[in-house]
Amino acid sequence: MSRLPNFLIIGAGKSGTTTVYNTLKQHPDIFMSAVKEPNFFALEGQQKINGYDKDDPYGFNFYPWAITDLEAYKNLFVQATHEKMLGEASTMYQYMPKVPQRIKSLIPTMKIIGIFRNPAERLYSRYLHLVRENRAPTEQFEDCFEKGNLWWQKNDLVQEGFYHSHMKKYYDIFPAEQIKVMLYEDLRKDPMAFMREIFEFLEVDPDIDLDMSVQYNVSGKIKNRFVDKLIGQQSVIRRGIEKIAPAIVANARDSKWMQRMVTALRKKNMERAPLAAQTKQDLINRIYKQEILSFQQLINKDLTHWLAV
Repeated sequence: MSRLPNFLIIGAGKSGTTTVYNTLKQHPDIFMSAVKEPNFFALEGQQKINGYDKDDPYGFNFYPWAITDLEAYKNLFVQATHEKMLGEASTMYQYMPKVPQRIKSLIPTMKIIGIFRNPAERLYSRYLHLVRENRAPTEQFEDCFEKGNLWWQKNDLVQEGFYHSHMKKYYDIFPAEQIKVMLYEDLRKDPMAFMREIFEFLEVDPDIDLDMSVQYNVSGKIKNRFVDKLIGQQSVIRRGIEKIAPAIVANARDSKWMQRMVTALRKKNMERAPLAAQTKQDLINRIYKQEILSFQQLINKDLTHWLAV
């Protein structure tokens, strides 16, 4: 009999969710879906678009990996056996307005984990991620200040950083004890303590050995496109092997040694200019300040360090 998840990582994007997802998979009492971002509660019932086309040139609805059918969603967890906790991680859940109510309707006891990062830093990291994939919304990052363009139209760019507006929808319908808000800077400062806190929230053994040596989702401007085609996120070699022998790719993903090696090679082929201090301060003052002040009241955490560079 298939089971449904009893916890979700809902975001925010570029805030360590991939690291946490992969680390949770190491716990013997936790089962994570093989698809990291099924986006089921956001896209249920929608028809998937499997490539950019003339009707959707900017990829507003391009989620070919999404699971949009309940039975297919249940199948993500069909291999779970003894595990106490079943989960998945979809950052879209944080900002899509209908998601909290849909989760509540289907699984009212769901535990919700949100990981949040300074919204200005998050936005710049997202930009570098899209640059890496040759999908930047505009050529210049500073275009994000111009309201009405793609930076404001796509939910995962400027608007994803409106944490209070998004999370209030969860706090309005879920008991506070079912919601765990974590900060990205704490993950960077002490990853083991960070994970122990999540394990305690999930009521599983917090004292297990973890390998957190792999850095996931490294972003930046590609130095050499040819090298990126060989070892990058969209590697033609990986895609070719995946078609012929998917088990090899799956084993490589589970190999920490292989992941460390690939990450090191990718980092050498990237350059990452830091976010200018004045640009960061302008983002906070002009776009995110009130959201930060409201968010810290909502979650009862001091976020004043997000307000100044």
